[in-house]
Amino acid sequence: MDYEPFPVGVARPALSDSRYGDLLAAWPPTELFRYMPDLGHKWSLSKHNHADQYKEYVASPPAWQQFHDEVRAPSFIPGVLASLRSVGIDLGLERDRSPQQLLRDAKRWASGYGVPRLTARFEFSMLPAAGGHIKPHTDDPKKFITLVVSMSDDDWDAAWGGGTDILRPIDPRNSYNQLNRQLEFDDVEVIRSYSLQPNQCLVFVKTFNSLHAVSPMRGPEDAMRRTLTINIEQRT
Repeated sequence: MDYEPFPVGVARPALSDSRYGDLLAAWPPTELFRYMPDLGHKWSLSKHNHADQYKEYVASPPAWQQFHDEVRAPSFIPGVLASLRSVGIDLGLERDRSPQQLLRDAKRWASGYGVPRLTARFEFSMLPAAGGHIKPHTDDPKKFITLVVSMSDDDWDAAWGGGTDILRPIDPRNSYNQLNRQLEFDDVEVIRSYSLQPNQCLVFVKTFNSLHAVSPMRGPEDAMRRTLTINIEQRT
């Protein structure tokens, strides 16, 4: 874990070698993805982006069907929260509460505050190695935790870039950014970068200053930076 300016952790390996290989071999075809120019130079496939194609695909290859079911299982979110608590990050979002506590929280929630209901979902993401990028941002306010699993193989060349940059704004007036105002690369400076490595999971905690990005890459036209993004967020 790194704790400043916001909590970021790295788990490696994220999955067993055999399971990682199965998921990588069953990666969705490019034509199912939606281009997302507002976020940078990237393609996305999720329940929000090409929802019909996403739903059909995660129900077909057994490897992804199983993975989807595990992310959606009741034990997944408490497991992530417990892992974060073990390294000193307690977000106060524990779902394993007594009936009396649940009733109290429901009343607090109805009054406008309290422990939110959580859900987990994932997104297939691709950035072209030639110029692909994600603009500086802090993540949606409804999001609490993000897990980014690298889905690359040993052919990825670190010289192409593709790492996740942790940033700070040059202008201090941009320091408080809870509402996820998107910045430009000229507006920020890099504090540190986590390189793209196969079978790695990068864990972010959303804060007012959780500013991060993927800088424009310098690779060949026929290569893609592939990641699986798991979002734990407020249920709406």
